[in-house]
Amino acid sequence: MTKKLNAEGVIHYSLQFCHPYIVESMPAEAELEKAGIPTLRLETDYSQEDAGQLKTRIEAFVERVHRSEISRN
Repeated sequence: MTKKLNAEGVIHYSLQFCHPYIVESMPAEAELEKAGIPTLRLETDYSQEDAGQLKTRIEAFVERVHRSEISRN
């Protein structure tokens, strides 16, 4: 799917304490990283308390994706 959509990175966003989805994300993340596709796993409870932390992590991930793109070219 990442090749079909020409994805430069993948963000897996899940609800905190939703264990089945978190467990499924780990093998998928490992395969994506092995394929050279940067990934970011985010867990949140949809409250506003973690909004600042999520923003910082997403910004860092976007920078990582851009660096990966530059190094490939």
